[in-house]
Amino acid sequence: MTYKPINKTHKLFALNYVNEGYNINKDQLMGRQAAGWAFLKSIIQSKRYEHLGVYLKTQTEKDLLLKDIKNILAEDNRTLDIETVGFNRPDLTEKFGGIQLPGPDISKYAEQRSFFGHNKYSICGITHTTASDRILKGFSKLLTEPVMPWDAVICTSDSVYNTISKVVEVRKEYLERRFNSKLSPILPQLPIIPLGVNCDEFNFTDADKKTTRDSLSISEDDIVVVYVGRLSFHAKAHHLPMYIALENAAKKLSNSKKIHLIQTGWFASDFIEEAMKEEARSICPSVNCLFLDGREQGLKLKTFASADIFMSLSDNIQETFGLTPLEAMASGVPVIVSDWNGYRSTVRNNKDGYRITSYALGEGHGEDLIYDYMIGSLTYDLYIGNSVSKVAIDIQECINKLNHLIENKDKRKELGNNGQKRARNDFSWVKILDKYEELYDELDNIRVKESSQYKTIINKHYVSDRLDPFYLFDDYPTNILNSKTPLYRNDSLVNIEFDEFLKLKSINYYRDLPKQEDLEEIMKTFNSKNPNNILEITNKVNIDQIDVERMVVFLMKYGFINTIEASNE
Repeated sequence: MTYKPINKTHKLFALNYVNEGYNINKDQLMGRQAAGWAFLKSIIQSKRYEHLGVYLKTQTEKDLLLKDIKNILAEDNRTLDIETVGFNRPDLTEKFGGIQLPGPDISKYAEQRSFFGHNKYSICGITHTTASDRILKGFSKLLTEPVMPWDAVICTSDSVYNTISKVVEVRKEYLERRFNSKLSPILPQLPIIPLGVNCDEFNFTDADKKTTRDSLSISEDDIVVVYVGRLSFHAKAHHLPMYIALENAAKKLSNSKKIHLIQTGWFASDFIEEAMKEEARSICPSVNCLFLDGREQGLKLKTFASADIFMSLSDNIQETFGLTPLEAMASGVPVIVSDWNGYRSTVRNNKDGYRITSYALGEGHGEDLIYDYMIGSLTYDLYIGNSVSKVAIDIQECINKLNHLIENKDKRKELGNNGQKRARNDFSWVKILDKYEELYDELDNIRVKESSQYKTIINKHYVSDRLDPFYLFDDYPTNILNSKTPLYRNDSLVNIEFDEFLKLKSINYYRDLPKQEDLEEIMKTFNSKNPNNILEITNKVNIDQIDVERMVVFLMKYGFINTIEASNE
């Protein structure tokens, strides 16, 4: 579905900046944070946007955002116009069209949007891992929460799209059985847009390669295999298949050559660090194993610059895309990866490298795991970690492909060049941002052209479990204040001056304390001899009726206005 773009001030949706989704300066750096940071950096460094809208919840988030942007802009010595949008009154329709979230949970934000109107703007999320119960529950909520066709959850790979589709379909079937009725759910768009890579950061020369190898005491003729990513056998990739393959390859080398394995990342725990280092020594003693801190960008780039071959045999259900093979391809390095999930979408087998056949058990073999995870006897880490034992990578095939690349320098160069061209042509952030703009235009136009089909929904803003407390609890008070309730002014019940009264700590506690001048204007409208009402007051002041009502009840609460004449008390 394609429409002509509507007029907007900005090409991009406003970014929902949550520092946790973009912060790479953490001890435990996750792929989603690295991807979020790369996305933000690409937007700023692209120089195609003069303005950036940011949807912010707190002043702290704003300060962190401005710091991040300042650090990125410092590299280019330029400025960027930042327009912030507050959560309390989002103004997104005309300027930005919607918000871009750093994660996939659009249902929560759709619920928030309902207070302003379901058709006021679009909401767009993006997937990362899809294995946790929180994320999966979020996907099932797409059927029941007020998401609309002008919303979207970006799937970073075909595999992710298939996962979400399965969750939605199974949940739909359950609800149909539960209510004994066929359902036609209103669903968001599920476009497939991959993550991108800042290719210029990975443009290394032969001189760069020599320099980095010299710094690591690696000779020109040696073979350097690199792995970049979290060093966690339960959550990323079990290391033993890679170690076994490398040891077998090393045994075939002449004495003059050596294989070096550089693993650049961070250990999830001391136990994992100890296990991986001990097993490197025992399983692949013929390989020189180095471990570098991948949280340092300089060391990460150094790793790719030194590489002859990149290897990642992911076998974990939490993997959805895999950014590091793309970074290797951008570096001109041939890759050996498992034929697994998102790797299938980026690495062309026999073209950019090799995808090694993977095997997993079929349906029914994981019900014990998911049940134990559901009841809490397995943590998320143990759930995904135990799933790994039921996935296998063909090690012999890996050995064969590894030997082939080690023995053929020209083949390494051919595959590396192919991968580099593919990364630049298909996965550079410049290309990916084009896809985002196209998606935003499409969502804008769906919202404008199709929202009239959903009048019965969009005209009732609130959702069932987030009701106005003064509707939900309207039988609590004796009466509901209305526009014709008779009101009388009384100046004698409070024994301090009005301005001093407003300074009391218990009064200043209120977040939406009315302005003193507005309150005084309200009180001046009263006729001392006859009762007044909210409708009459509103006609006399330049204040919205809803604000007049709130100020009147505030003044009533503390005795400045009463519903009974003082003389009759």
